[in-house]
Amino acid sequence: MTAILLFVLALELMKAGASGLTPLLQGHLRIQHAADSLGLGWLMACVVLSGSPAAAIAMVLLSTDAFTPVQTYTMVTGSRLGASFIVLLLGFLYALRGHERWKALSTGVLSLLLTASVQLPALPVGVFILKQGWLNTVPSPRLSAVSGGFNAFLGPVTGPATAMLPQGALFIVGAGLITLSFQLFDKALPQLRFERAGLHRTSRLIYRPAVMFILGLLVTVLTLSVSVSIGILVPLSVRGYIRRENIMPYILGANVSTMIDTLAAAALLGNPQAVTVVLVHMATAIVVSVPILLLAYGPYERLMSCALEWTMKSRRNFGISLGAFLLVPVALILT
Repeated sequence: MTAILLFVLALELMKAGASGLTPLLQGHLRIQHAADSLGLGWLMACVVLSGSPAAAIAMVLLSTDAFTPVQTYTMVTGSRLGASFIVLLLGFLYALRGHERWKALSTGVLSLLLTASVQLPALPVGVFILKQGWLNTVPSPRLSAVSGGFNAFLGPVTGPATAMLPQGALFIVGAGLITLSFQLFDKALPQLRFERAGLHRTSRLIYRPAVMFILGLLVTVLTLSVSVSIGILVPLSVRGYIRRENIMPYILGANVSTMIDTLAAAALLGNPQAVTVVLVHMATAIVVSVPILLLAYGPYERLMSCALEWTMKSRRNFGISLGAFLLVPVALILT
């Protein structure tokens, strides 16, 4: 409950202070185009080690007219790409603890590759749908009532804070609180005990891509965090409970439902445009993922396996891939 209230409070503080960021975003950082916001979401997710705060910030910027729907959509896409970095970092930590380096790091690299293979093809599709306005008529019942109810409840806190702090400071405090709220969500989840759960026994079901796709989708919905749902794959793969061919459809499913927490943020802000952006993002992930799973999973698995093996073949290849992952968002912002 504390995490939920903190999450809502953070949204309201960021909303109150977001208008003060417009000169910074458009004047100094020059975040004026879709490519700029893509890089911003990507880099922000890498810095805070989570895509959810970056996506929620994008919703706030849209609600205050600092961003257009297309810029918001590309920033959310960037947050999904950057969110994979936490899985790679978990692999580093497992490698430092003495586990086999290749197994520990390969899950993170695979997460990066699979996320990019879905998010990048979905990007132009989503931009096209937003420009055509196909989902603008999706009903968003009682959004204003929900948002207004939370505003009234948190008024005794947000009112004095708004009066005391400048807009930029409000946004920074809100961003810090929303990151903390997601950390509290993660800590509130029960710790997995693999042996007690029976995961040390291989089930035939995990060899079915459709089953693993649905499992990845459901675990992400239940945990409200793709970092958690995919992060648990690191210890599972290191201990030999799950193999690469089982991981791939799981990550594809997680990439579909990863926007559940952002959808909640959009609804709490009471902005139909924000809800539309999230729905478009989820729809395009389905449009890309489901045909892969049903029609071309074999070639797709081989392609991703080849890309993974090339990346992990040498330190040079790994360094090139990691450098590109970190430098591309910077280049998008600067160009």
